Amino acid sequence: MASSSPSERTEVLHGVENATNAILQFLSNTKNTISGCSDSTGPSVIVGVELYNKSIVELKNRGVKVKHISEINKENIHYCKDLMKIFDELRHLDGIKGNFAVSETEYLAPSTALQEAKPVRNLLYSNVKTIVEQQQYIFDTLWNKAVPAEQKIRQIEQGIDEEYFEVFTDRDREIVSQILFDLAKSVKEEALILLPSAKALVRVDRLGVIDNIIRASQSGATVKIICPVSEENSNIIRKIAEHAPAVKTLDGNNSPYGMYIIDGEKFLKAEVKEPKAETFSEAIGFAVYSNSKVSVDSFRSVFELLWNEHTLNDELKRADKMQKQFINVAAHELRTPVQPILGILELLHSKKTEIRKQELDQSLDLIIRNAYRLKRLVEDILDVTRIESETLVIHKELLDLNDVIAGIVRETISNQFDSKRVQILYEPIEDSIHIKADKFRLSQVY
Repeated sequence: MASSSPSERTEVLHGVENATNAILQFLSNTKNTISGCSDSTGPSVIVGVELYNKSIVELKNRGVKVKHISEINKENIHYCKDLMKIFDELRHLDGIKGNFAVSETEYLAPSTALQEAKPVRNLLYSNVKTIVEQQQYIFDTLWNKAVPAEQKIRQIEQGIDEEYFEVFTDRDREIVSQILFDLAKSVKEEALILLPSAKALVRVDRLGVIDNIIRASQSGATVKIICPVSEENSNIIRKIAEHAPAVKTLDGNNSPYGMYIIDGEKFLKAEVKEPKAETFSEAIGFAVYSNSKVSVDSFRSVFELLWNEHTLNDELKRADKMQKQFINVAAHELRTPVQPILGILELLHSKKTEIRKQELDQSLDLIIRNAYRLKRLVEDILDVTRIESETLVIHKELLDLNDVIAGIVRETISNQFDSKRVQILYEPIEDSIHIKADKFRLSQVY
């Protein structure tokens, strides 16, 4: 026993009877507030020991305010619900081990481990002012870190995981490897994966991640992968395409870290420390793993920005390739009607007076046909430009489709086959087919 003045004392009380008397006297002496803290067994002791429970109810009837912190879990949730009925406020704190209660003037703490729904056997008691103040400070610190019991109970009943934010260093590489494997295995709805290099895909494939991702895609999960593509990982890219064609992959840039976001609920980010390493655990350094909604949403936004950026770049590359192909085709098509026009004109110029009327008519027909073909090609090119600039104008009118088709056969198609002595026969349908359309644009379709 130690004390700082004749009225102050600190002592250890042994036996259930002595401990119980001290607890009841402590409750009786309290005038305003009791602050309590217990491990996950504590709620069962307070609720399950009738004498304690009854004394706290009487305490409440005297207007004393009771605040308590405990670790709430699936095993003690029913006790905690009962505590919420008699305490002014109950909060949850993960992993708490301390058991104590402090009032304005006194401090109590069991000196041995608590047993479920059993009375306290041994007790430490003190009314030394400095000890009381120190324990009150400890309680206030824990109280500010704790969360409302209602929130924790709701999480347990709804099966919601508690938020965590874990940081790993080089020494935890094997743990991070296992976390990544478990994440890939757990995919149900969506996996967003950013790999820092072509070799990174090889490493995670060796870890078994890709096989799990393929199975998730086959079960209906959405999978997006951004990864630099090279000869080094081409076989894995082909494996993914063959076994899970729904998996979307984009050729990305080299990055200093990899990122894995699973089902919009969890994420793992790992920096690359050894880019040339053969295994995932050898390659990584600092890593972060969390299910924090704010963090997951932030990393998801980063991934979507990168995805959209790479998608846009791919679309621009495809558009550029199509444009070049179009220019090549258009140049070739334009050259085709120009050559006979020039050839016939040169021939006519060289013969001048010698040319016969029939030969002149045939030459002029050929020039006219190719000139019309040239005009049509130019109009097609202009139409492409108008479509891209959204300035293409459609002039609709009521038309008989029979007349339109007959005009195309007579004026365009037949002329193209005259020189080949091919006759085009067209027999229109008896009934008129009226449509509302642009006659010129309709004629372009053939």
